[in-house]
Amino acid sequence: MNDLSEPLPMYGNRYALAGWLAIASALLFFPELGAAFFLDRLSRYIPEIQILAVLLKAVGLAIGVYILYIFRQLLNGRYDFHKANNLILVLIWCNVVFFIIGIAGLFHSLERSAAMITIILFVPFGIITVIYGVALLKLQDDLFGLLKPYAYTNIVAGVGAATIILAPIGLIAALASLVIMGLIFLRAKEDTEFL
Repeated sequence: MNDLSEPLPMYGNRYALAGWLAIASALLFFPELGAAFFLDRLSRYIPEIQILAVLLKAVGLAIGVYILYIFRQLLNGRYDFHKANNLILVLIWCNVVFFIIGIAGLFHSLERSAAMITIILFVPFGIITVIYGVALLKLQDDLFGLLKPYAYTNIVAGVGAATIILAPIGLIAALASLVIMGLIFLRAKEDTEFL
């Protein structure tokens, strides 16, 4: 069951970090959104403030990439589950693309174009997220009883993004899936302590 190349405590620490980052990302989403909105408005008067908006987006990207990467390691190393590998890679690249578009949107001349491109890309991103959720349901382990809640919240999040009109419901489901992912990581950390 465990063919990890690093000592278990090292993986336990990574799982704990990824778990707390996932939960913090979900809980801090709305404050971060408010801060980004405030920085955007302030940058109209103080253009140099945009560097803070870029840093805020970069931190969000780094956290998103990290937790997806560690989740892939968890699925591969502990459960020998590789069916979601390509989908996780695509989700990571989607995050990078949304980051680049978000940075472009900071320039007021590109703001509307960036917003329109983001909305258009929500459709394929949502479809990929649905496929990811369905692929996870093929995992033989129940991820500490959290597999189905995690997979289904991803499916709902994907449907919300793909339909655009249901995006608010999809956003709530996406935030819930982050919390569930965080709980999976924290339980995996506890589990490594007993192996």
